[in-house]
Amino acid sequence: MSDEMKVNCYFVPNLDFTAELRVFKKRESYPIYENDDYFLLMAENGEFALTPKALTKTIHDWSSLGRFETAGDGDDD
Repeated sequence: MSDEMKVNCYFVPNLDFTAELRVFKKRESYPIYENDDYFLLMAENGEFALTPKALTKTIHDWSSLGRFETAGDGDDD
């Protein structure tokens, strides 16, 4: 694993929730890091290691819980 992983995108929840004991807070921005063959979705108290297929499924399944933003596409207000 490289020392520095690239941010692929961000997850911004529209409500507080937990998933598999990992906490996500409303309006916080959680990075999703890209590595060679997997992604890391960060949470308040842990992370998810996801394959590309699992990340695609998570984005689909969590679409009602928040939005996924491409790195650099956040609100600048």
